[in-house]
Amino acid sequence: MEDHTETSEDENSETSVLPTEEYTPFLEEEFKHKSKDDLTTTCDRKRRDTSTRSNTRRKVTTRSSASSIPSMYSSTDSDTAVVQEVQKKPIRRRRQKRKFRQNSSVTKTVEIESAIASGDHDKLVHLAVSQLGLLTDKIRVNVWPLLVHIDPTSKEHTVPTDEEVQKHSEYNQVVLDVNRSLKRFPPCIGEEERPMLQEQLTRLIIRVIITHPNLHYYQGYHDVAITFLLVVGEELGYRIVERLSVSHLKEFMAPTMEPTMKLLQYMYPIIRQRHPELHAHLVRSEVGTIFALPWLITWFGHVLPDYNDVVRLYDFFLAQPPMMPVYLATAIVLYRQKEILATECEMSSIHGLLSQIPQDLPFEKLLVEAQILYEYHPPHSVKEEAETGDIPNSGTSIRNSVTKFIIYTAPVFLGIFLFKYYFQT
Repeated sequence: MEDHTETSEDENSETSVLPTEEYTPFLEEEFKHKSKDDLTTTCDRKRRDTSTRSNTRRKVTTRSSASSIPSMYSSTDSDTAVVQEVQKKPIRRRRQKRKFRQNSSVTKTVEIESAIASGDHDKLVHLAVSQLGLLTDKIRVNVWPLLVHIDPTSKEHTVPTDEEVQKHSEYNQVVLDVNRSLKRFPPCIGEEERPMLQEQLTRLIIRVIITHPNLHYYQGYHDVAITFLLVVGEELGYRIVERLSVSHLKEFMAPTMEPTMKLLQYMYPIIRQRHPELHAHLVRSEVGTIFALPWLITWFGHVLPDYNDVVRLYDFFLAQPPMMPVYLATAIVLYRQKEILATECEMSSIHGLLSQIPQDLPFEKLLVEAQILYEYHPPHSVKEEAETGDIPNSGTSIRNSVTKFIIYTAPVFLGIFLFKYYFQT
């Protein structure tokens, strides 16, 4: 029985390289004045209620199917012991797993609140990256601004008038994209609220472009902006998006998509080093990296239908270097290696497979894998291969080095020759 109860943690935690958190028992006295509603948002509560009803139905079904279990009134004591073991283990395991998750969430909430109060940025980064991220939108409202070094209490920005917004050259395109963003609203957002949110989203985006005229709006930018609008509101959302637009999103807002496509090329050197067979299969298919473009420029917001998955990834990206979305995309491709190798080595087939992200990806495990890839293959170590396509220590690389040597040293040798010839004559 003891061995069985020790396996209540999630499967993903076994592969995690993140610093582990030691959870203390549930502090009943300290938290008895807090209700569950204090730790969740409206969307969280609706999802919790739905999950509770679903779990209740599953429990009833399980108990009603007990006819497959031998009767407890067996003729031998050993049979009775076996039956009791079969009946009690699953129930005890479910209860213990539920209690563990409840205790760990409450403990992590306390740690986050403590880090906010003390201004411990490094601790907040660690908590945002670690398993399950920042837990709820109520916490994210307070932590997301701090992760990008924004004081949420200061209010120094002016809001442009409606006339200024509508006169902007990008206004019509932004409106078209915003009107197509209805699917990005979670189920808890009512139909009557959506027009107002779309108006706020349009204003938020135009404000950023007005503030930074050198930045260019791109299709997909609204997918990033809407996530921050939904979580922290228009004002804080604008300030976070404006900060990210000159850092994490800067390459995407260039006049052309060329800098973005160069970033995606970093995937191939990493895949080659981790899985040469998969790399060769992708190269032969000539699939390129276009399948991962919407992943990168929207921070996966456009391709993931589950709101919880999206905000969890945003927890992670806000606490990581700007290149981390590229490494997560690489981790996803490596995770799907068996599917890819089993697919016909032809561009349309491979692109069709990779452009559709499975809905059951183990994101907690993939986030850990992305960190491992970043640690062992940092951007500077694969930059040359990504930009030139030359594999280090290969024949092509050696030939290029020799060619460069000859070009750079030829004037020197020519000068020496002329110098000797001049003095000899």
